[in-house]
Amino acid sequence: MTHLFANPLSVFLMDPLPKEPLQEELYECVRSLPSFRQFAEDLLDQKDFDTARRLLVDDSFLHKQVERGIQKSKGALQSLTVAVELLASLQKSLNIRSAEPWCNLYIKAMAGQLRDSAIVKDTLLAVRKLTSDTMARLLDDLTNSPLPNILTLLEDLRQLQSQNDGMEPLRSEHDTHYAGLRTTIVSHKVELSKQSASLSKQDLSYSELVNRIDKSLVNYLQEALVSPQELFLHEILIYDFKSPHREVFAPKPRHAIERALSSPRDYLGCDCCKGTQHGLSASHPATSILHQLFLESGAIINTSDLWSAFNTIVGSEDAEEKDAEQERTL
Repeated sequence: MTHLFANPLSVFLMDPLPKEPLQEELYECVRSLPSFRQFAEDLLDQKDFDTARRLLVDDSFLHKQVERGIQKSKGALQSLTVAVELLASLQKSLNIRSAEPWCNLYIKAMAGQLRDSAIVKDTLLAVRKLTSDTMARLLDDLTNSPLPNILTLLEDLRQLQSQNDGMEPLRSEHDTHYAGLRTTIVSHKVELSKQSASLSKQDLSYSELVNRIDKSLVNYLQEALVSPQELFLHEILIYDFKSPHREVFAPKPRHAIERALSSPRDYLGCDCCKGTQHGLSASHPATSILHQLFLESGAIINTSDLWSAFNTIVGSEDAEEKDAEQERTL
């Protein structure tokens, strides 16, 4: 709620958004957003000068573009959340020791730090090393996920499993079971190199399937884990300011009241207090005058002195006005 009241552009989040343009000032604010400027620069790079010009001069056209842009950015943020849930599910199914909780994954995703992070790379590496039995259970858990071709991949895996004649599950070329080190001596120097054992025909077929699964996961995560700061009109949809929350959950009414009493013109917007932002004036409300006198008093307040000082401030202004009227009359 604090975002809705602190950001006037949040009015574009109405569902449904009115077809007619809103206040003119709102569109001027939209044109000042960094994401809008980047969007306009992209149009210029694409030689789409007519669209860029209409965005700057036509509020009705901009209204439609804002509506489309918000819907598109909303969909991207929803896909981002689903991708985070998928990544958290993968880590849970793989029993990764260094697995991050969902909240940490979401924070990193919203900061644009998850797409090429070590978390994603380690998770994909663990998936590539799975045996056929574990991979089948994993794909079965992901059947309801938005991962493309998940049912086709699961069907192909079950077909390979049915053709497996051995007692052991199928392993891919990424499995450490087939990896080893070879030692060679050259010119009295020992050299170590990686060596992979020969794979069976079925293991080679399974390796090709694993590569297809890995490619599908990589493409999906690369597309879904976008940086929210790169989305068009992201300033309307998301924000990272802590002060609105702090002011709502830990309000300071005393400070607001004292400021209103010391500077009533800022809140009343009257012309009678013009030029008297600091100090006392008879044009100030009586409550403001008494509050200022109270602050200037000591620990013990004499009521008679307080009243005299108040009467002097209010009465002096009245006397000056009477003298001015008499001079004008003469």
